[in-house]
Amino acid sequence: MIQSQLMDRIRESFRNEFSRVPEVWADAGGRVNIIGEHTDYHDGFVLPAAIDLRTCAVAAGRDDGILRIHAVDFGGTVEVALDGLKPFDRIDWRSYTCGPFWAWIRSGRPFSGADVAVGGDVPSGGGLSSSASVEVSLVGIAAGLSLSAPPCPDVAAIARTAENLFCRVPCGIMDQMASACGHEGKALLLDCRTLQATLVDVPAGWVLVVADSGVRHSLAGGEYARRQKECADGMSFVVNSFPTVRAARDVSMEMLESVRQGMSEVSFRRLRHAVSENDRTVRAAAALQAGDVAEVGLLMHGSHRSLALDYEVSCAELDRLVEIASRIDGCAGARLTGAGFGGNTVNLVRQDAAVDFCDRLAVEYRGATGIESVVRVVRPASGLLSGRF
Repeated sequence: MIQSQLMDRIRESFRNEFSRVPEVWADAGGRVNIIGEHTDYHDGFVLPAAIDLRTCAVAAGRDDGILRIHAVDFGGTVEVALDGLKPFDRIDWRSYTCGPFWAWIRSGRPFSGADVAVGGDVPSGGGLSSSASVEVSLVGIAAGLSLSAPPCPDVAAIARTAENLFCRVPCGIMDQMASACGHEGKALLLDCRTLQATLVDVPAGWVLVVADSGVRHSLAGGEYARRQKECADGMSFVVNSFPTVRAARDVSMEMLESVRQGMSEVSFRRLRHAVSENDRTVRAAAALQAGDVAEVGLLMHGSHRSLALDYEVSCAELDRLVEIASRIDGCAGARLTGAGFGGNTVNLVRQDAAVDFCDRLAVEYRGATGIESVVRVVRPASGLLSGRF
């Protein structure tokens, strides 16, 4: 079993809430996406890594069809009967904790009930996939109590079903795949069509730094779905001219330009981002594996410009963080990470400059915006870990 202060805190909360001892545990990482934003739901490529900010869950089984979940970070407990479990009218923490068990049962797997405690240190709404880490850890709990061990892509698919259908967030599968299938010290070049993942080394002497803009976002809001609709509207023109195209992943820039006149300018720019970002991601993975940090940095900056101007999911605070980071010695590249509209930036920083970089970025950002930013090094970590006590 893993040993951590976080796990100890969750175990103690479980004992206090349910007056019994847990039988199983699961631990899943948040994720940082190095590059490849808003490409996963276009069947494209992404380059995330699970990180050492985690969600931990512990549980003991029940045989009466009752599910009780204590959300340690929210200080609340929800109790539901499995035979009547369905998506709630209002999306909140209950949705993200009950949804994974609903999706587990929906996948045809057995489950008879449980008492569960769950909590973590992945910032909520910060673009580091706190929701995916919760979902994946709780699918791990369902698997442990059911004495089954589905492969990590299946875990990710069940967790994504929970977010798509129970939480009504139309996300792709990147976050759940990174959280479930990550490897220590590695990024994953993930083909979101086939779910084939290729391990990519983070070069020695370089680290990932995340910086919190202090602006919270909500994927359940309308902007995320609106971007998808704008892309779908444009894709209808592409498919009309190129019937073999299945998704934006199959579109070249030449193909897109050839049908530009038929679609709205907004749809064109949304698709231009998806097509160009897919290309940047594949190139960045190759450059990262080759240790060409300068090339990775250029591609990260290009990604941020495209997200800000073509996909329009950045904000003034994220732009300022990227602009400041780009001026600090030791930073090869910077961009927003996650869906945007707030959250964090990711920065590729020389290891021997990381401490000074974190300090300077926080100080200069506070001076420019008045916002206190948490800036920290994160380490590529394992995906889902689970076991029995």
